[in-house]
Amino acid sequence: MKKDGVKANFIYNLIYNIVNIIVPLVTAPYTARVLGAENIGIYSYTYAIVSSVVMFGALGTATYGQKEIASAGENIVERSEKFLEIWVLKAVTMVIAFLIFVPYAYQTTAWIYYALQIPYIVAGVFDISFFFQGIEKFRYIAVRNTIVRIAGIVLLFSLVKSSNDLWIYLLIISVSQLLGNLSMWPYLRGNICRVKLTTRNVMKHLSNVMIYFIPSITYQIYAVLDKAMLGWLVGSNYENGYYEQANKIVNLVVNVISSYTIVMRSRMSALFAQKRNEEIQEKMAVSYNVIAFLVFPMTFGIAAIAAGMVPWFFGDGYDAVIGLLYIFCPIFIFMGYSRMIGTHILTPSGRQQQSNYAQIIAAVVNITLNSLLIPRFFAKGAAVASVTAELVLVLVYYYMVRKEILLKQVIEMGWKKAIAAGIMFVFVFTIGKNFSISIFYTFVEILIGAIVYVIVLVVLRDAFVCKYIDKTFHKILGQRRK
Repeated sequence: MKKDGVKANFIYNLIYNIVNIIVPLVTAPYTARVLGAENIGIYSYTYAIVSSVVMFGALGTATYGQKEIASAGENIVERSEKFLEIWVLKAVTMVIAFLIFVPYAYQTTAWIYYALQIPYIVAGVFDISFFFQGIEKFRYIAVRNTIVRIAGIVLLFSLVKSSNDLWIYLLIISVSQLLGNLSMWPYLRGNICRVKLTTRNVMKHLSNVMIYFIPSITYQIYAVLDKAMLGWLVGSNYENGYYEQANKIVNLVVNVISSYTIVMRSRMSALFAQKRNEEIQEKMAVSYNVIAFLVFPMTFGIAAIAAGMVPWFFGDGYDAVIGLLYIFCPIFIFMGYSRMIGTHILTPSGRQQQSNYAQIIAAVVNITLNSLLIPRFFAKGAAVASVTAELVLVLVYYYMVRKEILLKQVIEMGWKKAIAAGIMFVFVFTIGKNFSISIFYTFVEILIGAIVYVIVLVVLRDAFVCKYIDKTFHKILGQRRK
């Protein structure tokens, strides 16, 4: 079985993650106007609960499954056994979670909205993305996801016409997720073989899966619980609607980072399993540069374009999203480095327990701050809590790996990129004041920002950027000579 390269997998996984977020972003201007902030808030709150059910049902099979499949390497029998055992365990726990959820949902006033999202829970049972991530075949995931999402967009614009169509919107989202996950199963042919399944072999994964369950819980706290707590503590669908829209933009940016770190998790798991220490250090050095290259322009770029983008993107009544984006901006830096440490070192090297301790600390910080800040500052309080929790996480993570990651090296590879991003912010923010609010001028700002960022890095002679520019020129010149 021939694996795709890291660069190709990064591109495929980037497509996969961006499509997952781009679809809501493409449709957000339409749904924001058609459904309104209150209905968006209802969707945000109920989806948060349903997502929690899927998370609890899946336990830690996503990360654990990817790591186990990657560690099996080219041994198709071992790979097949691990896949079948982990998937069966996941299917059983998903059914248990669903049976617990049903009585809760039925006794709420929002039971109809929960019922419409049952296909999303069923989709969790048939999600086998971890297998293809483990064998580093991200193109399978990207292709099927893109096709299904495009179909969902067509249905949305065709069927959702008024604020009374929230039920159709929920059904489209949940059913498209189910169809997308089911469409991945035919790709298993040729990648696994027939193996014997026993209850004992299935259950042997349970304790390990539980170790990887902690990161799932903390992720859910960051991504979902803040929305649920907004509903519990404030009771405002509008505040949830603002927070949901800000999160859509934040998640788009974060998923660019995730596309790289998830791909590297499979590669680093294989390297640690083979004890190829020299290559591990080489990959880490590249990651320092890649993460810095991404997170600093993301942070300063969103801050620069937020005021000009939100009004045309979401329409009237969403001005509160601008302030939320300003608060969220630093989270890109914190998440970039924390995910690099978690996916490149702790998880691949088998130190998930250490990672769990750090994430539990961050989760406690998040819940505590949510409880204190949401009643007073509403959605802004939830945003501050999330950003602070991510800062705590990266600090604790770094303390754990301080002997393996030299802070001096990280700073050396990042300071020029931070300066370039700061200069980019000044240019874009200043120019943006003279622009009218429109989609055209937002894209102009993004283009100007990208050009300024790269030019400043070239002027500063950033080794990472100059290396790839030189390589590109050599390729172009080489093709012309041929």
